[in-house]
Amino acid sequence: MKKSETVTVYTQVYNTKQYLEQCISSVLSQTYSNLEYILVDNGCTDGSSEVLIEFAQKDSRIKLIRNEKNQQGFWKNLIFQLATGTYFTLIDSDDWWEPDYLERLLTIAQENNLDIVCTGNVFHFSNTGKQGLRHIERPLLVTRNQFSTILPLYYQFFRTSWGKLVRMDIFQKVMPGAVPNMVYGGDTADSFQLLRYSNRIEIDTSILYHYRAHPKSVSHQYNPERFETDVYLYNDVIDFLSSFGPVSIRNRNFLQSVYSYAIIDTTEVVENSNLSPSDKLREYHTIATHPLTLTAYQQCKDESAVKSKTGLILKVLKAGEALKEQNNTDLRSTMQKLLPQCGLVVSVYNAGMFLKDSKLLQALLQDDPDVILQMLLNYVEKNQGVKKYAIPKMVQTIAVKNPLLCQIDDTVFLRKYSRIYQMVWRGENFIALDEMTGLLLENKVSSGQETFLQLYISLGAVLEQAPAFVFGKLQLAQLYLRQNRMQECCIVMAELEEMGVENEQMDMLRLSFDENFSQLNGPKKAASFK
Repeated sequence: MKKSETVTVYTQVYNTKQYLEQCISSVLSQTYSNLEYILVDNGCTDGSSEVLIEFAQKDSRIKLIRNEKNQQGFWKNLIFQLATGTYFTLIDSDDWWEPDYLERLLTIAQENNLDIVCTGNVFHFSNTGKQGLRHIERPLLVTRNQFSTILPLYYQFFRTSWGKLVRMDIFQKVMPGAVPNMVYGGDTADSFQLLRYSNRIEIDTSILYHYRAHPKSVSHQYNPERFETDVYLYNDVIDFLSSFGPVSIRNRNFLQSVYSYAIIDTTEVVENSNLSPSDKLREYHTIATHPLTLTAYQQCKDESAVKSKTGLILKVLKAGEALKEQNNTDLRSTMQKLLPQCGLVVSVYNAGMFLKDSKLLQALLQDDPDVILQMLLNYVEKNQGVKKYAIPKMVQTIAVKNPLLCQIDDTVFLRKYSRIYQMVWRGENFIALDEMTGLLLENKVSSGQETFLQLYISLGAVLEQAPAFVFGKLQLAQLYLRQNRMQECCIVMAELEEMGVENEQMDMLRLSFDENFSQLNGPKKAASFK
C-alpha cells in the first residue's frame, strides 16, 4: 500500500448530535491515518456545532466549515475547492465505519488499479432495532466493457454515494450541476455519473459501513417531486446503458423491477402523508397513468411489478373509500388504466366493498370481469348491499362493452333472471332466446318485464329471428298498454305497422289501445293521437 496517498473524507452535519461523536471518531481512528476530513456544520441548532468545534480543535486533519443556515447543493463545489486527496469518500453524520474501512478499500484500489471500490454495509433500522445486510460472497471486479452486461450484480452498490472509495480524478470529472437537485435519489444519480467516467470498479466482500435508517428521514417524507425522481433515475440508467449499445431486455426488465419497488416506496410515502384523500388520489393517478408505470407493469417478469401494482390499487381503493361522495374522476380513470377490463366498475360508492370482500378484491386485482359479474349477481340475488353500493350500476358498468347487456341495471330483472343474463354474457344467445320464449309463452314473466322484453327483442334482432322479434314487440306494446303508457305503446305499434305486421294479436292490440285511450281521454279518438 502507498501510504503517501491522502484520502479526502467528507461529512455534512445537520442536527445529529446524538450520533456525531461515534461518526467522527470512527473516521479519525482509522488504521489508515493519512486523511483529510472536511466537516460541514450546515446550520446546526441542536448542539452539534460544539461537538464539531471540539473535534476540530483536537485533530488538525479536520477542515471545519460553518454555514449559518441549512442549505443544499453546495457540497461538490466545496470538495473541488478544498480537497487535496488522491481518493475521496464520504460518510453520513449519523453513520460509522469499521476501523479498517480506509485501509482495506485503499489497498484493493491500489492493487487492482481501480477507479471505484465498494464495501458492504449493515443497515440499522432505528424504529425496530433490526438489522439488514448488503454484501456479496465473492469479490466482483467489473471492467468497463462489462458495465452493461452485469448491471444487476453491481447496481445495488451504486444506489448510494456512501460505502465506496473513489479516485479523486474521477470524482472531479463529474461537474457540479451534472445531476439536478433531488429530494431523494441523488446518490444514485451521482454514482452513475461516476460510472460514466470509470474503467475498473470492484465490489469487495467486506462489510465496513454502518448505515442508520430513520423512518423520519427525507426518503420517508412526502415531496411532490418524488415521483419525478423515480422516473428520472430509471431514464438516467437507461441513458448510461445506451452508451454501450442497445439496452438488453434483461437490463430493461431489471430496471423495471427496480422502478416497481420504487413505486411501492413512493406510494407508501403518499399514503402516510397528510394529504387529503383527493390529493392522494391525484398523486396515485399521476403514477398509475405514467407510460413508464404502465410499461413496467406490463413487461416486468418478476413479482415486483405484481406487488407494486397490487399495492397501488389497494391504496387507490382506500383513498377512494375515504372520498365519500366527492369527485370520482381521478379514482375511476386511475383504476381504468391499471385494470382495463374492470377498473371502471370502481367508484367512491363501492371502493369499500372491494376492501371488505377479499374474493371480490382478488377478482378485481386479476382484472377478471367474469368472476366479478358472478359475484355481483350473487350480491343482488341475496339482496346484500344492493342499494348501498349501487350494485346494479356496477353490473351495467362491467357489461359496458356488451351491446345486449350494457343498458341493464334493473335490480328485479337481475335478481330473477340472473341465469338468462349470464347466458347472454357467455354468448349463449340462442339458448337464452329459447328459454325466454318459453317463459313468455307460459306467461311466467311477472316482474322485471320491460327489461326482460327489451333484452328479448334485442336478441331476436341480433340473431335475425324475426318471429321472436315481432312477438317481443307485441308483448312490449301490451305491457305499455296495461301500464297506460300510451305514448310508448303507440310508438311500438307504429314500428310493427311499418314492418307490415298483420295478425290477430295486432288487431286485438289496436282494439285494446282504442278502448284504453277513449277511457283515458273521453270522446277523443285514438286515431288522432296516433
